[in-house]
Amino acid sequence: MRFADLIRDARIKKRLSQRQLGEQILTPGRPKGIWNTYIGQIEKGDKIPSDEICKKFAEVLELDLTQVLLAAYEARVELTGSDEAIGLFRKMRLVLNDPVVQRLLDAEDTIDPQILEALTNTDIRKIMAEEAWRDLLIRCYRLKGKRNILALLTLVESMSDKQWKGLISMLDAMGLEIGE
Repeated sequence: MRFADLIRDARIKKRLSQRQLGEQILTPGRPKGIWNTYIGQIEKGDKIPSDEICKKFAEVLELDLTQVLLAAYEARVELTGSDEAIGLFRKMRLVLNDPVVQRLLDAEDTIDPQILEALTNTDIRKIMAEEAWRDLLIRCYRLKGKRNILALLTLVESMSDKQWKGLISMLDAMGLEIGE
């Protein structure tokens, strides 16, 4: 959303006139607030306020500060006409709006670089996308202290076709059908 639209829509949602909003945007440099004509220029896209004023807009209008600042920076870049910078801000917006990125940003701990590296693996992403595999891996991981499932899987993975068929026959005889 454009900065101008973001501010205007939030102001209207809060049922504030431009003058009422301006009176609430108090900063050390503007102890009496800002003029309603300035807010009108902002809402038309003619003016982009300073970061200090943007922070106050976010506070008064109960908006996410990151989104307000990003929209303001993007609006400033659009005024300069730099296509590369405009593209960069659009990518930043996509990234910041991604629910996965939001969860990472909101997390208290950082993610281990090895986990991030693993997530670049296509097969791991496919496994994690399938609920049955994901649930099974979680259950197996929780049993790691009681059963050496990793060693068993390593053995199963290294079996020849003949050994696999023998294992399946043995499981069938035990009444444990898993299919092929």
